[in-house]
Amino acid sequence: MAEPQKIFAVQYHYVPGLADQRDVHRAAHREFLVSLGPAMVAAGAYVDDPAAALLLVKSDSPGAVRDLLEGDPFKHHGLISSTDVNEWSCAVGDKAAALRGDEA
Repeated sequence: MAEPQKIFAVQYHYVPGLADQRDVHRAAHREFLVSLGPAMVAAGAYVDDPAAALLLVKSDSPGAVRDLLEGDPFKHHGLISSTDVNEWSCAVGDKAAALRGDEA
């Protein structure tokens, strides 16, 4: 049995003042995230801080996550000011085992 991939919490910080540009490129951004298939666990902007977003990504390393997200249209259009990538421990919850990839 293959070892489950790690899950990384990725936080995008958006360039201030460019919300209208994010709206223009949002469909392509979402299409790109969907194209990542099972590597993309979940993604969305913070409701109380629309200048940032959280993505949960399955991969082997922080560098591999950064490489995977390199094709994001938001990045290509200069809408992301910084990206934080941290390995995340999905310890408990109804979907924890499935998210970790070790559900029987």
